[in-house]
Parts: sequence; structure tokens; C-alpha cells
Amino acid sequence: MTFNARTATSLVMFALFAGACVLALGLPQKAAFMPLLVGIPGALLCLWQLVLDLRRPADAPPDKDEAAEGKSEIEVFIWLGAFAIAIIGFGFIVGGPLIVLAFVKLSRDETWVNALIAGAGTFAVVYGVFILLLELPLFQGLVLEAIL
Repeated sequence: MTFNARTATSLVMFALFAGACVLALGLPQKAAFMPLLVGIPGALLCLWQLVLDLRRPADAPPDKDEAAEGKSEIEVFIWLGAFAIAIIGFGFIVGGPLIVLAFVKLSRDETWVNALIAGAGTFAVVYGVFILLLELPLFQGLVLEAIL
């Protein structure tokens, strides 16, 4: 059993997701839906990660060396910036699936079939949950808003 920064991060994230779920229980049913939709899976995944972190032996070697870890952090920030640009430019319904498709193809070096399935799945979830189920208007993006 080891307790390090990774374990502390998992514990804090679990507490945040669990706290959001507890707070959502005091809301009306429609208002509690979204925090619970995000909070329950997030809490379960963080709890699982916490169990994995605590079961890791203290003398286990790190997963990556520091140089590779720094490179991956820079890559994460680049993808976050690309995601923000795609959402601002093309909105959630078009930009989200496009950036997921690009991420799966370029960053994960998957086949085009897998990338297209990931993009289509993202579109189906965003459109199905937010447009059809919740009937929420989503940001269309500055480029699409100017065109349409």
C-alpha cells in the first residue's frame, strides 16, 4: 500500500464527485439529473482508481520517466486548447465530435474506422442527451453561427 501524490489526487477527485452527488440529492429532480449523470460515474471511476493506487506496492517503479511525463502533459494542454477552439468555433454538436475524431486518429494512432465510430458516438451522446432528452439549446459556435 502506498500513499503518494497520485493517491491524493484520486482521493480529492473522489471527494469532489461524491460531494456533487450528495449536493444534487437536495435539488429538484430535473435539476439533479445532470450533476448525478456526471457525478455517479465520476465517483465510481475515482473510487476504482483509488483502490488501484492503494494496492500498488510502495517499491513499484514509476509508470513513465519524468521527461516522457512532461511531454504528455504538454500534449494534454495542446489537445485541451484544440478542444476549446473547436467548441468555440463550431459548437458542441459539430466541434465535439470533430475533435474527438481527430484525437482518436492523431493522438491514439487508431484506424479511421475507430476514429469515425468515436466521433459518431460522441455526436450521438451529445445530441441524444442534450438535444433530445434534456431539450437544452447548445452553443452553436461562432463560425457556424455566422454561417447559419
